Amino acid sequence: MINTNRLERSVSKQAALWDLASGPRPDAFRTAMRRVVGGVAVVGTLRDERPWGMTVSAYTPVCMEPPTLLVCVNAKTATAADIERERKFSLNLLSEAQAELSQRCAQPGASKYLEGDIVPPDELPVPSFTPVLREAIATFDCDASEIQRIGTHVVVIGAIRTILAPMLLRPLLYGQGRYLKTIALDLGSAGASA
Repeated sequence: MINTNRLERSVSKQAALWDLASGPRPDAFRTAMRRVVGGVAVVGTLRDERPWGMTVSAYTPVCMEPPTLLVCVNAKTATAADIERERKFSLNLLSEAQAELSQRCAQPGASKYLEGDIVPPDELPVPSFTPVLREAIATFDCDASEIQRIGTHVVVIGAIRTILAPMLLRPLLYGQGRYLKTIALDLGSAGASA
């Protein structure tokens, strides 16, 4: 005979371990993905021949040979339209000093022109056809080699033309709905003292 009180306590105890238990619902997916801590980037394009940017967190390297990356952009945005039209974009990995810029470029419907935030083209050591942000930890100037719409977003494969990485700065991190500070962990020395 099954002890229902014991079974109920077991189910209750297991449920207490989980903040989220759901099928593939968009709100549950968003909630779970907010737990991922990652770097913040701004995709740069030219809008009316002026530098324009949009904050993104969905990007990743694809392969080293040839150097290629992937970025996801909401299909309803001006940035997606710019990339589809010009087939060029930059991916600027932000530093901790750029949290305000990240917030500005994340505002739906806001003007995201970047004139005061970019390195002027004549100050760059190599040519870039798309915006290069001051204080970014790295910038990748890309041709959009493939563009595919998946659900609400455009997935863009970027063939990298130019890589710029100035002085070493701490990356801007985002996770659990807020910006996070980085700390350096020296695991080699931590393991040696343990």
